[in-house]
Amino acid sequence: MLRFNLTWRAGLYRSALPALLSFVATTLLVSPACAQASNSLESLLARADSANPSLQAARDRIRAASARVRPAAAWADPMLMAGIENLPLGGMNAPSMGTVSSSGSVEPMTMKVLGVSQTVPFPGKLGLRRRAAEREVDAARASADASRLAVARDVRTSFFELAYIDRSLAIVERNRAVLGDVIQVTEAHYSSGTGGQQDVLKARVEAARLGETASALLEERRATSAELNATLNRDDTTSIPSAVVPERIAQAAIAVDPTRVRFAAQTLGARTVDWPFPPLAELQDLAVRQNPSLRESDANIAAQAARVELARKGSKPDFDVSLRYGQRNQLPDMIAAEVSIPLPIHKRARQDQEVEEARAELSAMESDRRARVNSVRAQVVRLVSQLERSRTQLAIYTMAILPQGGAAATAALASYQSGKTDLLTVLDNQNTLFTYEIEYYRALSDFAKNLAELEQIVGSEILR
Repeated sequence: MLRFNLTWRAGLYRSALPALLSFVATTLLVSPACAQASNSLESLLARADSANPSLQAARDRIRAASARVRPAAAWADPMLMAGIENLPLGGMNAPSMGTVSSSGSVEPMTMKVLGVSQTVPFPGKLGLRRRAAEREVDAARASADASRLAVARDVRTSFFELAYIDRSLAIVERNRAVLGDVIQVTEAHYSSGTGGQQDVLKARVEAARLGETASALLEERRATSAELNATLNRDDTTSIPSAVVPERIAQAAIAVDPTRVRFAAQTLGARTVDWPFPPLAELQDLAVRQNPSLRESDANIAAQAARVELARKGSKPDFDVSLRYGQRNQLPDMIAAEVSIPLPIHKRARQDQEVEEARAELSAMESDRRARVNSVRAQVVRLVSQLERSRTQLAIYTMAILPQGGAAATAALASYQSGKTDLLTVLDNQNTLFTYEIEYYRALSDFAKNLAELEQIVGSEILR
């Protein structure tokens, strides 16, 4: 009866794990041609650029800022005036409504008035307002560029995470096949009396743990796919076929031929040579020149500088010009022209404080920009260091850890089949190799994601 239960459980694990991984074989591990046709990284980036709501909002803000330029430099609308002037109160019942007094004599100052007035801005004010509005358009464009780069980074980050998950699932599937062979060997040893029941149970426990790993990876893939679909503005259940790190990025991370990998020195912690990117100082200078957030700060500073000049002209008054025509019955018509100028008698309490406010805001913007520059330069250093770390890690895995780990796992399995070692050694070596393979693709995915973030900070592609 015990033998029947063991056989049944072995069949259960063999059937359950392939069913759990069927999603890998049917949906994830599609042909590269199919994946490139509908969900290549380039096509995903193109869709995000056209469909992402935040990018559409950024483009709308550019149009809104552009629409504010002409009104900023336009004169105020003229005022039309119409009415009656100098109508005596005692003449309200007179037949001519203001042209004849209560005694019947003509009132010479009563007239029907039609006029127009216009506020004339002090020279230079409209030009400064226009300049500030134009710089706000530049700031909106830079903000849109920043949003575009951020969305592209999000797409790449999700895509590269999917690439890691897909490779991990493929490794799980390969290890499932190896573990299936191990289970067959343990059952054969148990049947022949050369092995113990504990070996069979250990192998099946490892099979269950492998299934748990596959389940966790599949759920992680669903969550990452939902995030990517949200960035693409499409339904979160839209299927995304297998993702692969582009060849040019993979070659920048690690040479295809392990014999071509070189280290700068023989000491521990030495970096690999053949750095595929510009030098650190060049990357920092490039980021300071091209980073959209810094360009947005520059545009906002230019706009605020125009506002400072406008505030300085605040004590230079605008003036109102008006022209009126008065019509009188039985008397000659009259015209009147006026010029009104406000007197800045509260200059210290108002205009001077407005200038101080504008200057303080400009100074704050300049300080914020210096802080952003320092932050950008530090981020470039951090990302370059992470890229170096990933390249060194991948080189060590390629040259030593993976070959030796694979050889150890193969030798342990062969020794167990011949009865020269125990099952624990086999499982330990196989788990170690599994961990190393997963970590290799984790490092490759991290390299690709850090490169995407660095290109976002720099503001352009940097891979040579």
